[in-house]
Amino acid sequence: MAAKYQSFPGMDDILPGEVEKWQWVEEKARTFFEARGYREIRTPILEPTELFTRSIGESTDIVHKEMYTFQDRGERSNTMRPEMTASVARSVVQHGLLKTAKSVRLYYMGPMFRAERPQAGRKRQFHQIGAEIVNEGNIEADAELIVSLFQFLRYVGATDVRLKLNDLTAMNGEQGEALRKSLADYFREQSGKLCKDCLYRLEKNVLRVLDCKNAACQPVINAAPWDKLAPFSPEFLAFQKQLEERYKIPAAIDRRLVRGLDYYTGIVFEVTAGGLGSQNAVAGGGRYDGLYEEIGGAKTPCTGFSIGFERLIMTLEQSSPSLSEKIREDFIYFAPFADAASNDAWAINEQVVSAVIECRRHGFRAERGPVLKKLPDHLKKANQIGARYVVILGSKELQDREWGVKDMRQGDQKPVKWERLLNHFLEQKGIKSV
Repeated sequence: MAAKYQSFPGMDDILPGEVEKWQWVEEKARTFFEARGYREIRTPILEPTELFTRSIGESTDIVHKEMYTFQDRGERSNTMRPEMTASVARSVVQHGLLKTAKSVRLYYMGPMFRAERPQAGRKRQFHQIGAEIVNEGNIEADAELIVSLFQFLRYVGATDVRLKLNDLTAMNGEQGEALRKSLADYFREQSGKLCKDCLYRLEKNVLRVLDCKNAACQPVINAAPWDKLAPFSPEFLAFQKQLEERYKIPAAIDRRLVRGLDYYTGIVFEVTAGGLGSQNAVAGGGRYDGLYEEIGGAKTPCTGFSIGFERLIMTLEQSSPSLSEKIREDFIYFAPFADAASNDAWAINEQVVSAVIECRRHGFRAERGPVLKKLPDHLKKANQIGARYVVILGSKELQDREWGVKDMRQGDQKPVKWERLLNHFLEQKGIKSV
């Protein structure tokens, strides 16, 4: 019999067995970004609708088709955030974060919402990890951001990571209006070959035409006279060369890459990764120097990126070793066993709780089972949840002040003194004892 209530399509539960992967990535993200000087920010899920229509752009598919928008009891228009950069900008302006610092570096993790057709790696409630460098206008900030993104993806074990790059500076500079008009004129001459969505985008923002996925429109879009209209600047070509030579990050130029948001004004990029098939984009971002003014703040040059959490987990599961294997490698299951009526049961349980906390403090995934009467029940549970090690504590081990440590992969078991347990696991990883 089907459950009476079920989650909405594209808004999935993250269950035990899967949530551990999310926790692992979250922990890695906090460690990495805070080491690089970024500080975490958390913003509300609901924001005023105008924040997104002004910043993202009414011509974008996000605003035009995908936002979850409704009126509250005060007849205010609210939107569940479809992306995070505008929310971060609103928060920085509202709380005056730049009054006490020349620039700030922020990172975030959380759910976003778009009414898209659910598919693999693309949900209606989806999650992102992102970073923003606020109030730094030099090209070194763009390089630092892209390098941070690549280093993080390599840090968590993503493979076949590749960068696509474009520059929208000319389209948003002094000659931007004339360049956009020339591009629009080109598409109007070909209007009979464009879909209805492209004709709508053409009148709202010509760059949105480049987002079109309709196969019939592709020959027209691909033939756009980019090199004639907006050749790359020497600064951008030097930037591409610097990424390749200094940072060993090859960058493929993609003139169609404009990102799905209107606030981008300069260098934009997209990163793909292995194991995702044709829909292999895992991250993207770029420079946005006009957003803060658009929402009522001062002129504030910024650059940022976001990583799709679901797609990142998918690509990490396809790497070798897989994310599940990495988690299993550091997964310790504690197995307290005794008769519930025994005088030892309480002491055994307390000793196990202390050990679990200590192991977790040093980066291990440690889980405590309940006090059971039979050890085989614990071993069955450890197999089910994928633990690499089982740490056994019964009345005999309590009396001897030692643990029984069973390696579920090797099948062997050895005694380890109480005070040596943490160091035993650290040594298994080749880490010096504490």
